[in-house]
Amino acid sequence: MDKGQRVTEQEIETSLSILARLIDRYGDAYWPIFERLERELTTRQERRTRLSVHLRTSRHNKKQTFGL
Repeated sequence: MDKGQRVTEQEIETSLSILARLIDRYGDAYWPIFERLERELTTRQERRTRLSVHLRTSRHNKKQTFGL
């Protein structure tokens, strides 16, 4: 991966699946990485949801204001 390239949510989900198997097989050594990736995925999903809510509200208000 290039330095400036962003990790996708799909890549995080794949990594979580791999880590889950590693934790199941070898114990908790990978648990901190698992938790960090889980937090990152949750944060991204929550941000996207929050933004969508405000964009829908914004579009609705714009239509009312400008009669669109």
